Amino acid sequence: MRKIVIILSVLALSVNGCKLKTTSTSPTFECDFTLKLLDFPTIKDTVSFISSLKQTYNVESDIGEHNEKITIFERIKIYGSNDEFFFVEYDYGDGCMAAYPWKFQLLLTMDGKLVKILSAQRYDFIQIFPNQNPFLLIVVATAKGNGGHEIYKISADTLENVYEGYYDYEIQTCDAHQDISIYEPNELNLKIKDYNSDGFNDIAFVGKIVLIQGRTKDGIWYDTEINNGDTITYSVDNPFEKIPIEFIFLYDKETGHFKAKENDIEKYRF
Repeated sequence: MRKIVIILSVLALSVNGCKLKTTSTSPTFECDFTLKLLDFPTIKDTVSFISSLKQTYNVESDIGEHNEKITIFERIKIYGSNDEFFFVEYDYGDGCMAAYPWKFQLLLTMDGKLVKILSAQRYDFIQIFPNQNPFLLIVVATAKGNGGHEIYKISADTLENVYEGYYDYEIQTCDAHQDISIYEPNELNLKIKDYNSDGFNDIAFVGKIVLIQGRTKDGIWYDTEINNGDTITYSVDNPFEKIPIEFIFLYDKETGHFKAKENDIEKYRF
């Protein structure tokens, strides 16, 4: 009877897309996650879906399973390819500050191959070039509110970040951290425009730097000063100064990347 039970168990797992793996002393099973992906757009069993997702793609969270959920399960296209992809967001709700934003986005091919795992605070699909597939834009940020953007296209079988601001030029386009300054809005607005009139759209991040401390001519920062006998304390609600900013990145036809406009970035550094 025991042998029959084992055989029936193996057959049941095979029907569900699992394969017997005998490379270890104790037999284990590897399941084909594409079966669950092909159930799109319905997730029939969320707990099973999440478990398979984590196991198949080695996704790790630092909190228990009770807060887990799938917030996005879509079929999408991205600039650089006419193929469709699955885009899945797994959100586990809360965790340590170092693990913020406590969620992952996975881009998968239609046959379940992993293209990339992201950990974005926010994402969007933005159309930069008319009548073309959108780029994938994500916001990467710390729990304190410091961060920037990445903009992706499909290049061969991978995701390629084509925006050079955050890593190459160290331009922060998200700032909610109330130290010396913040941005208004905290995540700068994205502007799409052909700035150099070459027939290709460029991008810019636009807003204001809000100085919440004063600054002397020698570059010394302070948060309180006396003016005509009155004590003035600077803060978000009473800023020292607001400075309009526009970080412009021009499209480079040779590389397909958005590169900083010459002599346009340094003037905003303190």
